[in-house]
Amino acid sequence: MHPKPTLPQARRIPMLAVYGRRSPHRAPVAEQHLQRLPLAGFNHHEAVRLWAYLRPGQALLLSRERSNPVDPRAVSITWLGEHLGYLPRTENALAAGLLENGAEVIARIHALRDSEDPWERIDLDVFLARRR
Repeated sequence: MHPKPTLPQARRIPMLAVYGRRSPHRAPVAEQHLQRLPLAGFNHHEAVRLWAYLRPGQALLLSRERSNPVDPRAVSITWLGEHLGYLPRTENALAAGLLENGAEVIARIHALRDSEDPWERIDLDVFLARRR
């Protein structure tokens, strides 16, 4: 009978500790608050499916969607690669213009509400990120 080979123990790698440290090569970021807006398109994109995972304060990626046939200034909102919706078409001119000029614009979830009105479900704070 052959003895059962022993497997070496897994090494502990403190991966999460790295994420808390600031890189010496990157300047700290200051966020300038620009607007508070509701999320548009809540029922039509992935926000409904991801509702249980969303939390106030989470950062969301904003990007221009130039090919949008409904809104020439469309600003798409994604979280972890999932499309949540858009900034409202009537109030997206500021963010769209900044993004067009290469500025770093982000959104953070301000509030989540269990409302039947999809326009009341997610409030966003839009920020201009600036390197200090």
